[in-house]
Amino acid sequence: MTSALAWHTVGLATLVTLALGLASVRAAEQAATDIPLRSLDPPVLLPDGREFKTWEAPGEFSRTYYVDQAAPGAADSNPGTKEKPFLTIGRAAELLQPGWRVVVAAGVYRERVKPARGGTGPTKMISYEAAPGASAVIKGSRVFTEKWAPSKREGQPASDKVWAAPLAKKYFGNYNPFDTDNVTQEQFDVMDWAQPLRGKVPYTLPRGMIFQDGRRLEQAAEYAALAGREGTFWVDRPAQVIHVHPFGGTPNGKLFEITTERIAFGPEQAGLGFIGVRGFTVEQVGNAFPMQQEGAISTWRGHHWIIESNTVRWANGVGIDVGIQLPKWPRPDVIGHHIVRSNTITDVGVCGIAGIGSGGDFGLLIEGNTIRRAAYHDAERLWETGGIKTHINTNCLIRANLIVGTLHGPGIWMDWANANSRCTRNVILDTHTQFNGGIFIEASPRPNLIDSNVIWGSTAGGIYEHDSANQTFAHNFIGRCTGAAILLNGKVTDRRIYGQPITDGSHRVAGNVFFENAKNQVVEKSKSQKSAVEANLGENITAACDMEKCELEWSVKGALPPCPAPPGLTHDFFNRPRQGGAAKPGPFGDVPTAPTRVKLWPVLGQ
Repeated sequence: MTSALAWHTVGLATLVTLALGLASVRAAEQAATDIPLRSLDPPVLLPDGREFKTWEAPGEFSRTYYVDQAAPGAADSNPGTKEKPFLTIGRAAELLQPGWRVVVAAGVYRERVKPARGGTGPTKMISYEAAPGASAVIKGSRVFTEKWAPSKREGQPASDKVWAAPLAKKYFGNYNPFDTDNVTQEQFDVMDWAQPLRGKVPYTLPRGMIFQDGRRLEQAAEYAALAGREGTFWVDRPAQVIHVHPFGGTPNGKLFEITTERIAFGPEQAGLGFIGVRGFTVEQVGNAFPMQQEGAISTWRGHHWIIESNTVRWANGVGIDVGIQLPKWPRPDVIGHHIVRSNTITDVGVCGIAGIGSGGDFGLLIEGNTIRRAAYHDAERLWETGGIKTHINTNCLIRANLIVGTLHGPGIWMDWANANSRCTRNVILDTHTQFNGGIFIEASPRPNLIDSNVIWGSTAGGIYEHDSANQTFAHNFIGRCTGAAILLNGKVTDRRIYGQPITDGSHRVAGNVFFENAKNQVVEKSKSQKSAVEANLGENITAACDMEKCELEWSVKGALPPCPAPPGLTHDFFNRPRQGGAAKPGPFGDVPTAPTRVKLWPVLGQ
């Protein structure tokens, strides 16, 4: 592992600069904390014993615009009333003021929605909402109407299965994803750790995506690969011609869509705050690989957004970003404090939710999201992949998310200088990672709490840490991983965190349940202080997980290890109050002696 990560540690000036930048805006962050806060129900405690509280408040809207492209006479010259709605969401975005909202009717809106301004507080937000029950789809693509002809390439054998058509300039504005690398040279310039990836696939491939009747075609790195594989395409970048081997043999009579936008919903101005985005389907976006984080829905270095109940799918890079958009500086005075809740994110190329978790007295809240098939690009060595990946989580809460089938990265990755944050009650199934695990916490000497999660079927291990100290891993259920249930890998780099050399060890591993993991249940390689490993249950367990139904059946025979009451864990996986005194191992509050079926999802409201 150390050798695999060696080049990840080169310099890291970008992250050091970022940490210093965060410290420099402490006054602005403190001003943001003057917003009245409220408790969650039930309250949730952070590692230092304080409650995690949120700034969210009931919305008050003094004006509502309406968008309905299917309405007779819909036009952007209309007043935007229900009777005379706008044609595009973009027109409403130009006009919305704090305390106003727009309600969008069913339809396919092929546009980048660019909020012109943000709200002024929790009760004066600007809200973008799909109409109740409406399928309002924002697409970062256009219908491709060019004529197809049999493909011919000099020096290549003819094939009656491959077709070609020109990428006309009319499809693109100032951004052409079919002529832009997944990771540009400018991006590589600020990622010291990624230098060995320059010039390699998939980083050199263009960002453009092609869909046939709603199905994504897979991009080939070479023309010769097309003939033998249906559902693929290749881009002749100098000629700006696409070559496809379509599903079903011929492209004639099929609907083809090509991505044309780098962001589907996101402002051009950095630092906008108090914006709500609710109920949309956002899809087919040809965006970049991080870093920078650039989501199909992008907060664009903003603050206090609520991104809720959306479906985000088919993004080339990131689904939702709550990031800082490195290397674009200067950064706004206030950043973060977002709420990302109850979204469904599927089939994204690199990361489902990415960004920064920074907070003052209250930070990022990511809860109740479903993320499936994230990181389908084989780009794990970029070290920015996964279901959820956030940096510098301070007083943050990541809870009750379902992450299934991550293909090239961990389920949840908390990266760099995390402090007083909690990752709890998440369900992480079928994770495919070469290096890390279902949950990965990195480069963090200050306490964080990883508790009450269910991790099953990770190809590396259950929970993995390195370059960290003083973490607590408690009352998780970890089963059928090909590595250790918990790998405390200790110091593996020579970075400095908070200006100090890395320390490792002094973790607490307690009250967990380990079932049939391929290696030792807890492996510690810490070189400084040893960790406390106690009261974990790893024997006499029978368990099976139905990952399709998100159900676990399990039971235990024999005596249980004495387990001290877990500090801060006031409620179990199902939000039931834990009883005082001694606890039982695992996240569920009880340990069954007869086979018992546990429904793992949904859990947020239980």
